[in-house]
Amino acid sequence: MKNYLADSARTASNTYFTDKVTEDEVKNTFEKFAETGEVLDNQKRRLFYGKGDALSGGNVDGFSIENLNGNIVHAIYGLCTEAGEISEAFLKAAETGSFDEVNLKEEAGDLLWYLAMLFRELDTDFDEVATTNINKLKARFPEKFTQDHAYNRDLGKEREILES
Repeated sequence: MKNYLADSARTASNTYFTDKVTEDEVKNTFEKFAETGEVLDNQKRRLFYGKGDALSGGNVDGFSIENLNGNIVHAIYGLCTEAGEISEAFLKAAETGSFDEVNLKEEAGDLLWYLAMLFRELDTDFDEVATTNINKLKARFPEKFTQDHAYNRDLGKEREILES
């Protein structure tokens, strides 16, 4: 984990194609994402904090969360809701012209908290996941990020790395 920031920079795209999406498209997408995050946060509060009245019905054939690992479900909800809050920070920055870095760090910390919950349930840790991720990315981008390697991946080789 010590070198993760430097290692991850090697495989990041350094291009920014603002001519490939419209500002309207970006704004609408992130507004929808932020709204979805709020809906998920409301569900999370009911599901894990007992907020609200008991409900019944609404079953969906072939879909049930009842027998899933509750801590993994909680972690997934949390990651999604925190990502929604980061979307809100992005929208605000696009309006004001700058990011609230204190808020972004706080939301990143919340994401880490939910990742820690997920990692505990998966019997892994930050170091193991970070190392595996960097090894996968090094296989994908042997020298540095390229668009060609981003689009033409050896998914079999990447899966081998992930499973080792």
